Amino acid sequence: MTDILEYLKYPQWRRQQRWRKAIWATMSRMGLTGVHALPLHRRWVEIHRRPMPFAKVDPAYHGMKIAQISDLHFSPVVWRRYLVQYLQWINELNPDLVVVTGDLITGGYRYAPRIASILSHLKAPLGVICTLGNHDYSMYGKKFSQEGDRRADHLEKSLKAHGLIVLRNQVHQVKAKGAKTPLTIVGLDDPWSGHGDPKHAFARVAADQTVLCLNHNPADCLDLMQYPWQWMLSGHTHGRQ
Repeated sequence: MTDILEYLKYPQWRRQQRWRKAIWATMSRMGLTGVHALPLHRRWVEIHRRPMPFAKVDPAYHGMKIAQISDLHFSPVVWRRYLVQYLQWINELNPDLVVVTGDLITGGYRYAPRIASILSHLKAPLGVICTLGNHDYSMYGKKFSQEGDRRADHLEKSLKAHGLIVLRNQVHQVKAKGAKTPLTIVGLDDPWSGHGDPKHAFARVAADQTVLCLNHNPADCLDLMQYPWQWMLSGHTHGRQ
């Protein structure tokens, strides 16, 4: 009984990858993929490694490791100990930079300082950069924008108080050791709530800069092709790009 209670408290989700994948493949063949809404898939997280070639990038950035996480949805149904386990796993990857692309919370105001505290334990020499998603404004959308703004502002304040960088239609530059030019990161705000403003965000970004764009919802990717980014990292789809 003690072992069972210990497993329920610290289930070590990443060790379950093999059997979860086998079950998922079986259910796919049976047309039962809708069960992803159940606990079987809700806590199943995969790590994907992708090369990210940039044109004319400073050689000092070769080998730089960027870890992206998204859609944490900290709330009554997404527990702290579950998130903490995965953030520890991210730290084990030794990233140079971590980006969090929106939907940090789904719960109310009290979850803002809590997720900020959890994310503050991420270790990356070039920092941890956060952008906001639709759930960070709650589910009010444009109709009740004032309440959504208060919630998002509270989240931003909490994140910054814990030493995290927040970009809302803003630009941030990081510079690797020995690099002559910086890597420009443009963080877009959430478009669903009416706060996305790429024109403002890219106003001071030159076409010859090395640019990484963070955009929670990739649905407007084609509309953003007019701006000088080379890579875009997004969330919102929960891995179903």
